[in-house]
Amino acid sequence: MQFWKNLSDRERLLIAAATVLLAIVVVVAGVVSPIVNWRADQQQALNQAQGVYELVTQAGARGGRGTSASQSSTPMRNVMTQSASAAGVSLVYVNVRQDGAVETNASPVDPAILFAWMQSLEREYGARVVSADIAREQGQAALVRAQLVFAR
Repeated sequence: MQFWKNLSDRERLLIAAATVLLAIVVVVAGVVSPIVNWRADQQQALNQAQGVYELVTQAGARGGRGTSASQSSTPMRNVMTQSASAAGVSLVYVNVRQDGAVETNASPVDPAILFAWMQSLEREYGARVVSADIAREQGQAALVRAQLVFAR
């Protein structure tokens, strides 16, 4: 408090004005700006949700339960790598789990190509999708990244 008393009236006025200005900046940044940007943020969330919906709808349309192929003697790992290469899907990770299922991670790819590949695996080799995590690639909305687990 001694500090405040040692200041001249002009210095007190400058500090008070700076404090008021800081308070205004905090209120604008913390309250007004989020309210003003709310609509744009919600529009972006809506666009992302519509993209996911379209992706899921496309997968559902391509999916369907066809007749399952007979069990092939070809190891699942080989089936995954060969069929992915033929379909134009680049796998960056392929791992055979102890239960015989195969985990794969696909590089960014067109969703139509990915879903066609998944459908052909089920139709031709009897490999069904046990788990799938498919998301749009950041910065490339036309492509998706996939983490998949297949089993027979």
